[in-house]
Formats: sequence, C-alpha cells, structure tokens
Amino acid sequence: MDQRPTILVTGGTGLLGAHLLHRLTAQGHRVRATRRLGADAHFVEWIFGLYTPEPQPLLDRVEWAEADLLDYQSLLPATAGIRTVYHTGAVVSFSPSDARSVLATNVLGTANLVDACLGQGVAELCHVSSVAALGAPNADGIINEECAWGKSKGRSVYAQSKFMGENQAWRAMEMGLRVVVLNPSVILGPGRWDSGSGQLFRRVRRGMPFYTNGVSGYVDVRDVARAATELMALPEINGERFVLNSQNISFGELFGLMAKHLHRRTPWLRIPKALAAAAYPIIWLAGILSGRGNSLSWANLQSAFGHSRYSSDKIIAQIGFQFTPIEETIAFVAKQMD
Repeated sequence: MDQRPTILVTGGTGLLGAHLLHRLTAQGHRVRATRRLGADAHFVEWIFGLYTPEPQPLLDRVEWAEADLLDYQSLLPATAGIRTVYHTGAVVSFSPSDARSVLATNVLGTANLVDACLGQGVAELCHVSSVAALGAPNADGIINEECAWGKSKGRSVYAQSKFMGENQAWRAMEMGLRVVVLNPSVILGPGRWDSGSGQLFRRVRRGMPFYTNGVSGYVDVRDVARAATELMALPEINGERFVLNSQNISFGELFGLMAKHLHRRTPWLRIPKALAAAAYPIIWLAGILSGRGNSLSWANLQSAFGHSRYSSDKIIAQIGFQFTPIEETIAFVAKQMD
C-alpha cells in the first residue's frame, strides 16, 4: 500500500502550520511539511502534545521536507506526488527593517511555490492570505470579501506583500489549479511568544499600563485550521476567498481580557492619538541612532488607532461555520503560559 503523502503544508513549524498538521494527521492523513534547513520540530511536538495525550502516532504521519520558498529547486521534491497544498509559509512583520524579507518571502516565495505546483501536477491550493490584502470598508464600515484592494499609499509593506502574494494564488487558478484563499484577521494561538500575537500576551503578562482606542478583528488559530480543511473538503468551492474573523473588539478590551486571564492588572492609561503622533519622530530617531533601524512603521502606528471591522458572514452562510468566542481563545492561550 502506498503511504506517500499527497498533502503538503508549507511553513509547517509556524503557529498555523503546526495546527494544520495536527488537524490533518488527526483526520488520518499522512502529510508532508516544509521547514527551513536546520529548523527543528520541537514547537510542532509541543502543539501536538497540547491536544493529544499520546502525540507520537500522529507525529509519525508527518514527513519533513527541508525547503525554502526562495529556493525554487528545493520546492520541486517537496511538491512531488502532492495533490493538495496548504500554503501557510510567510514572514509576518510590520518593521520597516524587515521589508525586504517580507516582500521576498510573501511574493517571490509564493510565486516559486505556484510554479512548483504547476510543474509537479498539484491539483489544488489553499492559500492563506490576510485581511491586510483587502480593500477599504464598504458603505456600512465593514471589510469583507468584496472589498477590493485600492491605492497602496499608506499601506504597510506586509499588506502589500500579502496582496501581491494573493495575486500569485489567483495566477495558479488561471493555470488550472483549484484555489481557495483565506483572509484571516489577527490570529491568536498558543506558543510562539516572541512573534505575532504571542508578543501581545507576553507583553501583557509583563505588565502593560497603556492601550489605544483602536479596533480590529481576531480569530482563533484552531478555527483557521478547521476552516481550511473544511473548505478544501468541498470540491465545488473554487476561486473564492473567505474572511476568517471571530470578533471585532477594541485594543483596550483585548488587552483587558488578556490581563484578566493572565491575572495581571488591566491597562488603565489610554494613549491619545495626538500624543502618539507627536512621539513618532522620536521613536524613529531612537531606532536609527541605536543601529536597530526603524522599529515602528508609520502605518503600524496608525493602525493602533484605526477602526477596522471585518465580516465572516460569507463562510457562516455558505458552510455554517462557527467561530470560537475570542475570550475563550484568550483564556486557552493564557493557560498555556502558566
């Protein structure tokens, strides 16, 4: 009996990649996953152990392929014999000093993967994009799948990279692949405390008195993994994108919930936008003089005061998808920091 995997997950050692690997192997699949040369699977093992008392049988269903999205040749053996690709590999950063890496990985890396898929006869691609790749809110102030990308001026490099990377996925569809695109909001999940939303939990646990009045959307990493597999299990869904967002809440409420479940004091000092704007040149200069570069982009600073509200009505109506309440997610993630 042929035991070779027919499913590939890129970025297998990342937060979403690890959760996708657990979900797929728990469903009985053998899965190939990419990791960079020298990277280990300790985080994946930890994630599997969170959800499964005896994780080793599931871990044994993962076949690791050392590959780099920027190395086209390394993607050829990774995609050989594969039918379905879940593309979660990406660089998530809003620091201007990471701009080149963000653009290279998220755009050129996705293009390389698409070319490898086309060359190796891959049939379908689930591309994990971001709500950052969507356009301005509609007349009701809501951002959904119909909000097309407009002018890029003022957009972060990360947002631009996700938009251009998503275009590579649509190119794959034009070339004959079945394509489903996911646009998650801010993904919350356990581990990876030094990057992404994990940094927020770590900062609140250390004590954070400040907050802003901005609003954004959040989604549980387990919901993103579940949505990906459920959508790909429906072959009639092709050439569609889906916003994945559980709730829209203010930063004050978000940090308050984190503080509550981390048993810390709730942030109590709201930063006015005018004060932050005045301090921005000082923050920029300090980064340059320290040699660290500009550690805070203007677009990122603006987002701390913006009001972005996202709608997942499409996936709820189309497949009856139900999202985990954000406080439940925060409580779960906070528990893993004990």
